[in-house]
Amino acid sequence: MPRLFIAALAVSLSLLAASPSGAHAATPCWKRVISDWTADGVINGHYSAHCLRQAIKNTPEDLRDYSSIDDDINAALLDTLGVKNGTNGGGSVGSGPGPGPGPGGTKLGKLSAAESKKRAEKAVPHAGTSESIPDSSRTIPLPLLIMAGIALAALLALGSPPLIRRLRTRFPRTRAAPQTDRS
Repeated sequence: MPRLFIAALAVSLSLLAASPSGAHAATPCWKRVISDWTADGVINGHYSAHCLRQAIKNTPEDLRDYSSIDDDINAALLDTLGVKNGTNGGGSVGSGPGPGPGPGGTKLGKLSAAESKKRAEKAVPHAGTSESIPDSSRTIPLPLLIMAGIALAALLALGSPPLIRRLRTRFPRTRAAPQTDRS
């Protein structure tokens, strides 16, 4: 009897050790994605497409506004889905389903975060930096120019009646005296 008890205890302990920890299992996967990114600014782990989409939906506003977390999660999502350089999971366009080797002999969806970032930089150089602003940009925004034009027209409309009166007093029209019939 004690042997059976010890065997049952050993099996239950091994199952407990093999299962994920309670804290890890209780944390939603999107929180794990965000905490992975906030650790060093790179998504190091491999997450499902569902987790990455949930992380995009639940990203805090301050991270979304002041960092590149959405771009990095989207890059990881594209890696997970195998969307690279027009491929659909295969080695070339239209090669059929299945995780075939991609460019450089790596499997699509298994690229490191650094490789993903390098490919994103290659696709859109200097995105989100001051170097991406074109040299020929306007210095005055168009809506401001339109408002200035409207204000100038309003000032001219307000100033025109006194100006017309002043011109009439300075240059009076000479009218001929009315003729009376004297018969």
